Amino acid sequence: MKIGIICGSQRVKSQTVKVGRFVQHSLNDKGIDTFLLDLGEHPLPNFDDTFWYEKQGSLQTAWQSVAEELQSCEGFIVLTPDWHGMVPSCLKNFFLYTGTAEMANKPGLIIAISSGVGGYLPVAELRISSYKNNRICWIPDHIIVRNVKNCMNDFAEPDGDDDSYIRARLSHSLSILIAYSHALGAVRESEITAYDTYQYGM
Repeated sequence: MKIGIICGSQRVKSQTVKVGRFVQHSLNDKGIDTFLLDLGEHPLPNFDDTFWYEKQGSLQTAWQSVAEELQSCEGFIVLTPDWHGMVPSCLKNFFLYTGTAEMANKPGLIIAISSGVGGYLPVAELRISSYKNNRICWIPDHIIVRNVKNCMNDFAEPDGDDDSYIRARLSHSLSILIAYSHALGAVRESEITAYDTYQYGM
């Protein structure tokens, strides 16, 4: 099994990618292969409609290698910082590229990052607006890493009770995501979907 990890901060060496690396380490310890995309280090060009009609254009070229990695994944973890209660533009831009070939009927776990006690609004935003055309299936669980500078700084030792709690909660949610990834394989392998006919969600 392979899980894609999307780190949706535009900052280089962000707290978001720090948590993403911790998640990657946790999954690898469970025997799960991973693909990690850091949108701070490897931003995608701003999406526009040339993506649809220039099949060999610069946007298609930039997307091709990422798309191939996503297609090989059976589930996703999307990490977003809380910027003024919103998802950063680089992550919204990422979802404009995605389609059913990359994400349809694959489970997704949302992890929100906050330097304080926020984080819930980006979770709501992703659940509302990111799935319509790519058909990613957000699982009911999500994680909010609050006071992130005090969490997940060491792979071995937690830094206090809050860090211990969020690590345990993360491990629980990762196990649920893995179970969903197995279960939704039956849907992906069936012939029930007709995405050539119904390309866009309602």
